[in-house]
Amino acid sequence: MKLDEQVCSLELAKKLKELGVKQDSLFWWVNGHGRFELYDHPTDDESISGFTVAELGAMLPKAFISWTDKVVGNECWLCDDRYVSMTTNYTMASTEADARAKMLIYLFENKQLTTR
Repeated sequence: MKLDEQVCSLELAKKLKELGVKQDSLFWWVNGHGRFELYDHPTDDESISGFTVAELGAMLPKAFISWTDKVVGNECWLCDDRYVSMTTNYTMASTEADARAKMLIYLFENKQLTTR
């Protein structure tokens, strides 16, 4: 599995940073030579945490799960808490990291979770 499939996308990482999520991760999106690339350390103040699947899972409440399924014929990752609250709110993405990042963004934006 490629590294960029194990961390949230740059777009979602930027949104998490904008929402005030503490920038502390194993990998970082760093602007190198005009485009962002993944590094194992920040290089400047503009570096953005590229949170891993595990780091995102640790930020989610314990009730949330993610799994892979086929939706409209395409395999994708989903994340929700349906086994606890029977909610119909879920996120869907091509990677588990992005599904988890989208759920965190939803929870932060809807004041169901506060940033750390």
